[in-house]
Amino acid sequence: MKTKTIVRNLTLLALSVLFLLSPVSGFSEEPQKLAVLPFTMNSDRDLNFLREGIMDMLSSRLAWKDKLEIIEKGIVKKEFSAVPGPMNEAKALTIGKALGADYVIFGSLTVFGESVSLDAKILDVKKSEALITAYDQSKGMDGVIPTVNQFAENINAKIMGKDVPYKEQRPGEFAQTARDEGALVNVGKDAEGSYKKPSFVKRYKLEIRGLDVGDLDGDGKTELVFIDKTNVYVYKWQKKGPYLFKTIEGSWSPNYIYVTVADLDGNGKAEIYICNLTATNTGSFVLEWDGAKFKEIVHGQTWLIRVVDLPSKGKVVLGQRRNAEGNYMGGVHRLKRQGNELVSVETLDLPQFSNVFNFTQSDLSGKGSVFTTLLGPWEHLQVYNPVGERLWKSDDFFGGSLCYMEWMDPDVNQMAQTAVRVFISSPILTYDVNKDGKKEVVICKNDSKAGRLFTDFRWFGSGRVHFMDWDEAGLVSRWTSQKLSGTVVGYQVADVDNDGLMELVVANITSESYFIGLPKSRLVVYDLE
Repeated sequence: MKTKTIVRNLTLLALSVLFLLSPVSGFSEEPQKLAVLPFTMNSDRDLNFLREGIMDMLSSRLAWKDKLEIIEKGIVKKEFSAVPGPMNEAKALTIGKALGADYVIFGSLTVFGESVSLDAKILDVKKSEALITAYDQSKGMDGVIPTVNQFAENINAKIMGKDVPYKEQRPGEFAQTARDEGALVNVGKDAEGSYKKPSFVKRYKLEIRGLDVGDLDGDGKTELVFIDKTNVYVYKWQKKGPYLFKTIEGSWSPNYIYVTVADLDGNGKAEIYICNLTATNTGSFVLEWDGAKFKEIVHGQTWLIRVVDLPSKGKVVLGQRRNAEGNYMGGVHRLKRQGNELVSVETLDLPQFSNVFNFTQSDLSGKGSVFTTLLGPWEHLQVYNPVGERLWKSDDFFGGSLCYMEWMDPDVNQMAQTAVRVFISSPILTYDVNKDGKKEVVICKNDSKAGRLFTDFRWFGSGRVHFMDWDEAGLVSRWTSQKLSGTVVGYQVADVDNDGLMELVVANITSESYFIGLPKSRLVVYDLE
């Protein structure tokens, strides 16, 4: 994605500064000081959040204990505001001197239509000179990466006196990429030639945030439901694929973050459960088809909601409160509908760090015991036994949602006065794909070159859906979907095309709306049988 390119560029810039400072300064006993100034964002859209992200990213990557001290962002912004005039080298040096900085970074990102230019400088404040400049101008972001790569190589060669080693391709790496084309890949076998391509792919000019499926009108056929930030989309499937049946537009500044579909009232028509955020609370609601339109049968609920299949209870709606600062509050409740309200029936006994979105419960061993699988605070996958003991934790990150709640943590953000982003968990499902009586855990794994180092901003290059089996020692990926470029944001196992066979349905974002151009997503369907 184009936004990911910016992260890669800025990460390389950050590394460049680290390479630069060692030989120039020698790192005396007193740490050197670096000020990262707010980048100038020249665009017809609001990119202020990206400017904040640039400052946070560079600060976190450049901080080096006892060697390089990053001047606190709030102090930098205060001094930045106090110095009038357009941002240029002279102003940057003035601010740097006022802050007592040894080095200062400033720059700009300009977006005009499809044209993008990146300009950044590292200044030596005492010498009042630019040490290194990075610049690129291109149609889109495609030309920026080679420019920044060359920038980093020049620093290594000219400042550090060494060349960047050539990264050899591992044996079989290209061959694996070339045949990485389909359906579910058996992770434990070299099954070249056995992959199936997707049975259906369709692209949409919207930023899908989630999907689910269900029989919404009671005709015995499955409908497909998408959400983006402000709308609910219902699709019916015909021979040529899904066609848009209804769009339910939101009102009062909606911010939809989660969708699930289930017939919990037993009338043969599945309801659509939408988790919606307000500025400091929630305004979740439930839709049901009345024969002519989708009507709100539950409205304005201050619960974060999600439907889940619990052992011995079946499908139920879960809820959790959100506090005034914007984070999760209290335990996870099983809810029931009472008139046009959702009320608590009981509080679930769950492991630490559980929330309404980040867990599933199932009999992983096939022996009747209920295990809890959840994504922890840093998105490591974890498994707990029935008495709450953790049995396993993944080394890798899983999930990788782009939806978030804004949490004003007074202990973290007193000076900057900016919200911390609490990212919503990606869906965790269970499904017995190989019909052996044990359900596999189904979860996506979105990959980023930056990992989870940046708490407030995310850019993923690709993602897969994993089907993971419990082998008594841990969860092991047995099958995966093909690698999809972009971010996997929704998935379900269902007979979505009503042909009597099960499919894996995946939605992923290929272009995000907050950067360049229109948002883009795609629906990818794989036959499982």
